[in-house]
Amino acid sequence: MKKREEYDRILKGIFLFSALTKEQLAEVKKSMRVVKITANQPIFDTETKADSFFVLVDGQIKLYRLFKNGSEKIIEIIRPGEVFASAVMFMEIDNYPVCADSLQESTILSFNNKQFISILRESPETCLRMMATMSHRLRRQLTEIDKLYLKSAHKRLLNYLVEHMKIVGDNVGLVKLDSAKRVVASNLSIQPETFSRALKKLNEEQLIAVEGRLIHIPDVAKLKFYVDD
Repeated sequence: MKKREEYDRILKGIFLFSALTKEQLAEVKKSMRVVKITANQPIFDTETKADSFFVLVDGQIKLYRLFKNGSEKIIEIIRPGEVFASAVMFMEIDNYPVCADSLQESTILSFNNKQFISILRESPETCLRMMATMSHRLRRQLTEIDKLYLKSAHKRLLNYLVEHMKIVGDNVGLVKLDSAKRVVASNLSIQPETFSRALKKLNEEQLIAVEGRLIHIPDVAKLKFYVDD
């Protein structure tokens, strides 16, 4: 029972489900499957039929593109409470356009695309509510893209630290990297060696102190000043 209540709470916070009525949500949940996956387990790739979308309950998922030379580009890191692969419902494609692997032991909820689309077809009002929510979400994502790609690697890292830090004392912050440094670097479109150099430079400037995956920020105000500079 507690698990079902947790799933309901998560779904209510996701834009796809927040537009649904109570009855529609109950109908969608009929196709819901709870899937447990191990760390580093593939979920789908570009040869997998795109017939489902997913919600991450716990763990961590990476979405990425794999190139012919064997290199990969991480598109997004999915964290608990987020939906992924939902865009395929509205695209005329047969397979997923990216790959998805688990970075940690994870629990995902899987939903059938056709059933969800059939509910939308029956209710123009629901479609309009969803479009309004998606429009707001798109504007927010475009703002994030501007902040990320119009800045140098150094600025991107600074911005990332400010956005992910927790205040743990008087003007003192802490960032706990929930992914390997190379994964964070790829998500920020920074080469791993550049990421390491940027961390080292910030450390030399005494803006941060790195301890494994923990990044201590001794002066939050000073760090924010460098971000806004």
